Amino acid sequence: MSGAGARASNTLPRRHWDSVYRTRAEDELSWHQDEPKLSLRWVEALAAKSDRIIDVGGGSSLLASRLGAAGYRRLLVLDVASHAIERSKARSPSGGKGIRFRVGDVTSLPSLGRFDLWHDRAVFHFLTDSRDRHHYVDLAARTVPVGGHLILATFSNDGPARCSGLPVARYDATALAHVFRPRFQLSKSTTESHRTPWGTVQKFTYVVLSRVRGGRASPDRDPPAGR
Repeated sequence: MSGAGARASNTLPRRHWDSVYRTRAEDELSWHQDEPKLSLRWVEALAAKSDRIIDVGGGSSLLASRLGAAGYRRLLVLDVASHAIERSKARSPSGGKGIRFRVGDVTSLPSLGRFDLWHDRAVFHFLTDSRDRHHYVDLAARTVPVGGHLILATFSNDGPARCSGLPVARYDATALAHVFRPRFQLSKSTTESHRTPWGTVQKFTYVVLSRVRGGRASPDRDPPAGR
């Protein structure tokens, strides 16, 4: 996953995720990847070295360090868990040159600045409250300029119903496109079978959503019935 203010509906509880990262090693985290191959390939296809990239819920993922090593120098890793951020800092090349780190909750932050590419692997599916999804989509639309992209990975419809003790929402590509319209449109999608460190297979939906000109989305952006 990985994942940061607080309100009653907040589904990214800071204490929960800090506890997860404080008490579990990398090989005890179901979402851990030795190499984030698909995310890395898509980021490199969509973003120039000079582009601003944010990894939402970057946690202790290797993505930022791999991108830094490849020459990307305008990276921000955002996560709700400070312990995850500390892990990410520790493994970053050259002390994290070109990589910034921020502890924060994407469901309550008022702004993030401007980023050409937004990456999220396994945060959005934890947003089971419509208010949190609404804030997330609105923040993404204000952060990514027209012509920019959002890479999003969630559990697919045949993926797990819970993760790390929390319920999740599952999506296919059509459902994700519905949630983010009209300000984003679906450009690309695929599925991935992620193997956890202990050998269990988890099914993911990956999409590229392109930022387009469009009005404000309706308050109800839940997926169609049956998704």
